[in-house]
Amino acid sequence: MRIVIAGAGTVGYLLAKTLSFNHDVIIVDQQAVKLERLRDELDVLTCEGNAEDPKTYKKLEIAACDLFVSVTDADEVNLLAPLVAQEVLAIEKTIVRLKNEDFLRTRLLSKLSIDDAVFPDMVTAQRVKALLRHPKANNVKTFHQTACKLMSYKVASLSQDLRVDDVCRKDVRVAAIERDRRLMFPSGKERIERGDLLYFFGCADAIEAVRRRFETGMPDAIANVVLFGADTLALKIAKAVAKEGVALKIIDKHAERCRRALDVLGEKAMVIHSAFEDHKLFEEEGLKYADMVIAATADDETNIVKCVEAGEYGIAKRVAVNNDPSYYGLMHQLGIVAVRGSKAGAHYAILEKIASSQVTTQRHFCGGEGVMFLRKIYPSSPLIGKRIGRYAKEKVLTFLIRQERFIEPEEAGVFKSDDVLAVFAPSAYKEVLQRWIDTL
Repeated sequence: MRIVIAGAGTVGYLLAKTLSFNHDVIIVDQQAVKLERLRDELDVLTCEGNAEDPKTYKKLEIAACDLFVSVTDADEVNLLAPLVAQEVLAIEKTIVRLKNEDFLRTRLLSKLSIDDAVFPDMVTAQRVKALLRHPKANNVKTFHQTACKLMSYKVASLSQDLRVDDVCRKDVRVAAIERDRRLMFPSGKERIERGDLLYFFGCADAIEAVRRRFETGMPDAIANVVLFGADTLALKIAKAVAKEGVALKIIDKHAERCRRALDVLGEKAMVIHSAFEDHKLFEEEGLKYADMVIAATADDETNIVKCVEAGEYGIAKRVAVNNDPSYYGLMHQLGIVAVRGSKAGAHYAILEKIASSQVTTQRHFCGGEGVMFLRKIYPSSPLIGKRIGRYAKEKVLTFLIRQERFIEPEEAGVFKSDDVLAVFAPSAYKEVLQRWIDTL
């Protein structure tokens, strides 16, 4: 594909780095320094200019592009840039990154002929909220094609010898195991070890039932929450958390952010203006009694430090917003639950939008090391009655879900209406798996 990306910041850079291996990528930005870095490090073309100016796209010397992606830091630019570009280029598909989720409740996106929009702040907030509802989980992913969820749990201790098959049922499967920073896709006979991060796929109640066979070290319920940070993303997390009826304390070192937090949340939260560096805050403000600490600043190192301090007071549920993917492994090593921040979230959300279609959905997990595909068999699908197979390659798991039960593809016979095919594999396989599942 020929892809034009408006915005050469962190999200634009990450997208260009990922997409340039298999596609022709052109980056548009006003800042020459950012474009120079891209030219030095990646195999992409660059164009210096205003994304809101038609003259910029005339300089590209192309008549059309398959995909236009707008990922600047301003919603207004991201909405306007595709409209301007369409005056010059024939664009097949448009994806934009937006911060204000109010656009979801209007018809503006369709009026501007925008095909897809990602709202990474909203997704991050909802993922943190899910961790309150499933306090023992490290991560929770939901899907529109099925009631099944992808939920990960850290094995803190084992009271008995367990293998993967021991924690699988007709309605639950272990989709992957992260061990010593390596992602494995189990056959079933593998022994479960202390420190493993197990990825379960199934309905939440069924997953929780099999999860009781080992300890996670996480609390049974969340009543008191501490949130470090009060910027835009942190406030969206705060609003989502406050709706769960927990006692919430917010700490930020910027007075203006604290005032805004008070305006937004009112009596739903206690807002404390204090420098993060003050370790005594855990004692003086009673933060040590929290069931869950969320570090949601824009700086990963600060988030790690606050979570480590919380661990020193015995707080097991420590969640850090992960802005820079290079810190993901360290967070895992320290027993911190890592939740994608806005920029990393936007990167993966856009990749998933590009790869997904009406019949398939692609999702990344384990810091992008793993990929999963879901394909639902709708009543009008040409696959109904066709024999079911699996992708015959090592490290690829294929599950068929029928009436909320897992069936081996060979035993299921032929596809039936409302079946869901789920495939889990290393991210390195995603291109070939995408072609396979789309062309069954």
